Amino acid sequence: MSDYPIGTPVIDDNRAVSTVIGVVILFGFLILALSLYQVEIVPQQNAEAEFQHSGEVRNDLVELRAGILQAGSIDQPQYQTVELGTTYSTRVFTINPPPPAGTIRTTESYPITIAYESNGTVIETIPTRFIEYRPGYNELDQSPTWYDASVLYLDARQEGDGIAVIEDQSLVNDGKVQITALQNEFRRSGTGRVTVELRPAESITGDIPEGDLNVTIPTRLSDEEYWNGTDISSDIYSITDDENGDNVYNLTLETTTTNLTVDTVGVQEAPEEPSQNDNARLGGGGSDDGDDSDGEPPMGLVYNNDAIAIDGNDDPSPDRSGGVEFSVTNQYEQPVTITSMTIDPDSPDINELDDAVSNDFTGNRDPYADEVEIWTENSSGSIQYSEWTTSPGRFTDSEALAIDDQVTMSPGIDGDINSDTLSRIQSGQRLELSMYEFYEESGGGFPYYQNDNINMSGEQLTITLVYEFDDGTTDSTTYQMTPS
Repeated sequence: MSDYPIGTPVIDDNRAVSTVIGVVILFGFLILALSLYQVEIVPQQNAEAEFQHSGEVRNDLVELRAGILQAGSIDQPQYQTVELGTTYSTRVFTINPPPPAGTIRTTESYPITIAYESNGTVIETIPTRFIEYRPGYNELDQSPTWYDASVLYLDARQEGDGIAVIEDQSLVNDGKVQITALQNEFRRSGTGRVTVELRPAESITGDIPEGDLNVTIPTRLSDEEYWNGTDISSDIYSITDDENGDNVYNLTLETTTTNLTVDTVGVQEAPEEPSQNDNARLGGGGSDDGDDSDGEPPMGLVYNNDAIAIDGNDDPSPDRSGGVEFSVTNQYEQPVTITSMTIDPDSPDINELDDAVSNDFTGNRDPYADEVEIWTENSSGSIQYSEWTTSPGRFTDSEALAIDDQVTMSPGIDGDINSDTLSRIQSGQRLELSMYEFYEESGGGFPYYQNDNINMSGEQLTITLVYEFDDGTTDSTTYQMTPS
């Protein structure tokens, strides 16, 4: 037997160590890639979500402004929604910051004063407020948007920049001064949608004596920042400095009682201090039909002096407020049925009415691809009676309502939707009409898809309604209007 021990030779094997090192390196690359994704890609994607929301909330605020002005002018509550914030895409391996919540609020109140021009004696003082919407974005600029003396604008002055006007003033139009005081305290924050109820004054108080007047309105905009660039004549307005150091100026307009309309609108409930005058009220002296010499309301279908230019939400290019909405009130002592409507724009360049897409715009008008919509009121509220459209459910550029100087159509008969229903309006009730959107010739004018939609603010329209009484007799009324 051998005395030498039997042993196994030692082998130097590092293969397991190499595998571990490879896994560590790959894991390091993965961590680096995730870090770069977190630092570079996540903020970009979140900024895209914020940018999309900023466009949506801008449209919401445009509609909110229109609702404020309309609630006062037609004495009917309006309900507008504002999407305060947004959310980011769900992530598995990376982290999002908190969802960007937004805040909408009314400010403290400031006085609107109405005084005699001759001696400065104050006749009426009406409180009003501004509205501020401030986003809580993590990536984009957080400049607030303000509603102020009928102007809607983005305010970047605190960041050293200026203002960007979204919707211009509607205080003065064709020599008429229309003031809407906004009242009640309101504040909401969050990421979801909030409904803003806009309620007009429930009663008319504070009759304004005849004469030359000075109306002073608070505004956050100075003369240099905005007002001297408007189409308001320098002969009828002046503006003070910010004497109180609160960033609020006093804009004074010279007017007369017959050219002045004052409305009050409350947020979420009726105004705290309702005060408004009869001009442009239902049956008031502001309608084109005039009044009776004995002060009795005029008979007929009375225009409520409330025409506004509005974007039909169909996003044409370029996008402008090419739609028009207005209302009339049946002051006859019996119902009438609308049998035809003639649309006659003052501008010869306006040659079509076109709503090119189907819209689902809950709570507002324009739910379909309709050129003309007619709404009427009954005891259960405002309901849609008839529309006129070139094609229900689909639309091509060749389908539009051509306007050759003027156009006459029969709502509910010529149209494809509710074609067996005419608009019937009861005594004392209101009829609301919407037209989407007006286009003007661009280039050769044909085909129609080469046209541009036109901003109808300041564009004169002549509208004729032909209607029938229950006994078979007919009548017609013609209205001239300039949408604000």
